Amino acid sequence: MVTRGRGLWFAGVMVFSLLVSPVPGKAQELTTDDLKHIAFAAQRSFEHILQLWKDQRFAALYEFGTFDSQVDLSPEAFERYMSYATRTLECCWLLLQHVESRLVAPDTLYVKARVGFKNKEFLVLRGQHRFIARGFAEQETLTFAVRWEEPRWRINLFRVLALSGVALEFPGAYFYRPY
Repeated sequence: MVTRGRGLWFAGVMVFSLLVSPVPGKAQELTTDDLKHIAFAAQRSFEHILQLWKDQRFAALYEFGTFDSQVDLSPEAFERYMSYATRTLECCWLLLQHVESRLVAPDTLYVKARVGFKNKEFLVLRGQHRFIARGFAEQETLTFAVRWEEPRWRINLFRVLALSGVALEFPGAYFYRPY
């Protein structure tokens, strides 16, 4: 009799726990506060990624790259390519303006912002004279896909390389791997 009472009590506790706690494997509804929190965290991570890029801390920036881009690019190659970059990010308030974010899934956010760039140097040819101009600034409105991959928000490293002015394409080759 005692064991039957315990069995019923145990069954009652199990049914109650199924009703109160979510079942593993089933999606939970996200509230608007949860979505706002996710969007805020992703946007802050994006701002941190841009700051690493501006400060030329390429080893730390590599760790914020998506796993897909890290598969095709070693940390050493990424740092070497970024050392060849012809464009850097602007300072202060010119770095990031008019930020809008759109959460399309709990693990994907699109950040649209006006990002300030400056060219390190470029060659100006006037007749037989050659001039090196420095510090040409420009701003572009860009959209970045920011994805959650454990344990942080990440962006595509090839997008960073392309925006930095690093050309990875060679005639007749799909992708050049320096290793």
